[in-house]
Amino acid sequence: MGYPLKWLELVAAQHKDWVAIINSFGEYRYAEDIVQEMYFVLIKYASEEKVIKNGKVSRGYVFFTLRSLYYQYYNKKKKVGFVFIDHDDVYTQLPQQDNIEENEAFHKICELVDEVADGWSWYDKKLWKLYSQTDMSMRKLAAETSISWVSIYHTLKHLKEDLRNKLEEEYLDFKHNDYERIRTKRQKD
Repeated sequence: MGYPLKWLELVAAQHKDWVAIINSFGEYRYAEDIVQEMYFVLIKYASEEKVIKNGKVSRGYVFFTLRSLYYQYYNKKKKVGFVFIDHDDVYTQLPQQDNIEENEAFHKICELVDEVADGWSWYDKKLWKLYSQTDMSMRKLAAETSISWVSIYHTLKHLKEDLRNKLEEEYLDFKHNDYERIRTKRQKD
């Protein structure tokens, strides 16, 4: 019995040409990886009849496969930012004292929001939790919960209004960097 993927050896014989094609797209660092990925794709999705024509490798078929894989790589690369650890300007700085106070004040406001939410109905609490603690939009919430988006809109509008009325002073203190006042005022209450 012969080797079932003998045709792949014909494709691999032109490996340097395939790397040169990826280089022509402007990718040098991961060109070898993309070509290796192409071999996997050919094994999984192609057949000898598609890749080998008259005993020769169909350069067009391989070119389009490489181009497709390169575009997939390029689109994923655009979404990911690289951080090089050998550059001095990317080191994370420890927060300064004023940032700690701001974080504590923000945490206190979050606790106050939770206290206000405790007085709401079950429906209002659940809807607020879904909206504020997930990244779902009102339309996505409507689709996921089978609640009309108009109902969600009006409910959230009333909940935000309630929070605005009850926590307006704390919000203004936070906005004007008066963090100490937020922490001490509610402790007296």
